[in-house]
Amino acid sequence: MKRSRASDRVRARRSGFATLVVLWVVALGVIVMTALESAAYRQAAGGREAVAQVRAHWAARAGVEAQIARIEEATLNPDSQNAYALTDELAAAGEGVLGRAGAGQSAYRVSYTSGGAEQLGAIDAHARININTMTADDLILLPQMTEDIADAILDWIDSDDEPHPLGAESSYYESTPTPYEARNAPIRSLAELELISGVTPKMVRGEDWNLNGRLDPNEDDGDASWPPDNADGKLDGGWSSIVTAASQDGGLAASGKARLNLTVATSEEVVQRLRVASDQADAILEYATSSGATLGQFIRRDLGSVTTPQAFSTARSTVDPLTRDQLAVLFDETMIGPGSSSTTGTTSSTSTAAAAVPGKLNINTCPAEALEYLPEIDRAMADAIIAAREGKTNGFSSIVELLDVPGMTRGRLATISRVLDVRSNVYIVSSRGRDAATGIEVELSATIDRTTMPVTIRELRAP
Repeated sequence: MKRSRASDRVRARRSGFATLVVLWVVALGVIVMTALESAAYRQAAGGREAVAQVRAHWAARAGVEAQIARIEEATLNPDSQNAYALTDELAAAGEGVLGRAGAGQSAYRVSYTSGGAEQLGAIDAHARININTMTADDLILLPQMTEDIADAILDWIDSDDEPHPLGAESSYYESTPTPYEARNAPIRSLAELELISGVTPKMVRGEDWNLNGRLDPNEDDGDASWPPDNADGKLDGGWSSIVTAASQDGGLAASGKARLNLTVATSEEVVQRLRVASDQADAILEYATSSGATLGQFIRRDLGSVTTPQAFSTARSTVDPLTRDQLAVLFDETMIGPGSSSTTGTTSSTSTAAAAVPGKLNINTCPAEALEYLPEIDRAMADAIIAAREGKTNGFSSIVELLDVPGMTRGRLATISRVLDVRSNVYIVSSRGRDAATGIEVELSATIDRTTMPVTIRELRAP
């Protein structure tokens, strides 16, 4: 009996141990399966997120391509009677949807902030003043600008190593803890300004910390997140809302042809292109090939002028002055100096960044405030120009039309023609792609330059 009870206890202990082992194995299996399921879920979620990122990225890229298509079409087939035609086309292509409704759908939106409101389409780089064209008098008008910073900016841009009175050249930057040299050439981006002595990111960027031209949520929430802002629903872009380094002069003429280079053109080409008489063509070429010639001089003086030895060296008193229409064509279709071919067709893509000429301010697209930063234009003249623009449904088709602005003289227009134009060559595309299923967004910023055909994407980045 005792032996049977002992045997039962042993069997019971063995049975309990076996049950414990089974339960442990089951629990371990559950843990392993849970871990595998969790890992599989994370991998699947990661895969879905990666796919969503790809969809959002290509939606953003589709927005860039949609803008490029409109820019190229308007460049090759321009509407010479409507200065706002391209702006309207870019706005119309500012948003779109890719794919069928459902999990695989995505969308893009190309926009920027202007006057406290979102505007569809690309940013016109020529709606801002190119900082590479600004003089000391221009620079000093910028907010928070000081004489030493203005001199330092001019030293950064000029090609010599001689500092302005309050400026800084490479010798200064090479003595800093992280030595570097001044560019001694035109500034290539607004962010580059922050390398210049005395310039701070706050001056350049304001609230637009990623320089995308759009009021993002983190730029309109006070001190809740970086950067600091006043949460007023408006984008304070600092200098970036006033100046640019992206705009570029030249490119195709208003007709869609390559500009006629007056330094190498023949008299016959000038007659045909500008619809002028042969003696007028000869006078134009005589001046254009003289030292220091500028197109502005044709506004200031008639063709028969012999005011200065360098202007029109041979007396041409019998040469008829250019009509307003001829003068407009001269500005719209020609150039003085190297760049485009003197024959018709598209421009060559062999132009280099080193040969690029900083762009002018487009009086059709610039905000009224931009004119305040040009010393050549006082408040009364700025108001008169804006009033005249508002009275033109299709904007100014030629810089020569500014002669109709009250108070404008030929001499004054000749002076401001160095900084003003009616056409733009460079556009900044800020495109945001969004995956419909996950809400994941990807933003791309592209700088599109139409001074060559096909257009050039000078920069493509994710802000």
